[in-house]
Amino acid sequence: MIPESDIYAFSGLQAPVAFSGCEALFPILSGVLRDWSLEKGRAENAASQGQPVITLQKKADGYERRSRWLSKLVRFSDPVDAVCDFIVDLIHAYNAEQNKNLCLHGAAVEFQTGLMVFPSTYRAGKSLLSVKLASCGARIFSDDVLPIPDGGNSGVALGILPRLRRPLPETAGDPLRTFIANRIGPQNKRYRYIRLDKRHLAPRGTDAQVTAITILRRGAGEKPTLKTATTSDVVRDMILRNFARENPGIDILDRLHAVVEQAACYTLTYDTLDQAAALLSEGFGLAPVREDNDKII
Repeated sequence: MIPESDIYAFSGLQAPVAFSGCEALFPILSGVLRDWSLEKGRAENAASQGQPVITLQKKADGYERRSRWLSKLVRFSDPVDAVCDFIVDLIHAYNAEQNKNLCLHGAAVEFQTGLMVFPSTYRAGKSLLSVKLASCGARIFSDDVLPIPDGGNSGVALGILPRLRRPLPETAGDPLRTFIANRIGPQNKRYRYIRLDKRHLAPRGTDAQVTAITILRRGAGEKPTLKTATTSDVVRDMILRNFARENPGIDILDRLHAVVEQAACYTLTYDTLDQAAALLSEGFGLAPVREDNDKII
């Protein structure tokens, strides 16, 4: 039984979403979801689309969420955690409507040579590296999920702020710490969103060709190297990073092969962010961004 809730619609989503007593979350949602306007009262849309795909309700001990992608109710006491987890379902809903999307779990950053994808690897530092590269002149398309529509190898930006773990590692360096400190978005004890402008974060719907795929290997004391990787190695790594499970496995594998075969493939081994940024800047054309008094637009 769906609790009594208000119906809302996100601009990037056809299906309705229901909120009950969640007004405190709306400033966080609007801050994190760039270009996803939230409108109340489109009940006629709910009637045509059926039940809301996601329902979020304020309870005495936190925010309770249900959706078709959850096997049981989830509840978060912290508002930022509730928003973080809600966005996972929002991306599921978006991808379900774009059912031929290949949706990769990984970061994507635009260089002068095109879009480079960093498939997710546990604690390899894809999000922090993406923000570091943005501070050097690249533009982030995603720090977590990248949709690739059917029929090509272009990645599409979702316009979601990058999220970093707290605290920053000691190797972050003063320039990056200053860049982040001037762009603090919603945060809690564990996570911090980084409030980037359009120079550093591509607006929702922006597309660019995937020209490179780079597997990250981070380790203390590792010598920084950027080496060519084989197509088979990258496909094997990426098959586990596909966020979309709506399509048959053989179709997903064929799509992955097609995307990887059209991209240059690399393995980047590094210890510090400065090392990684230097290698990528030299190889793919990062141009330093001019900061006009370092203000946010």
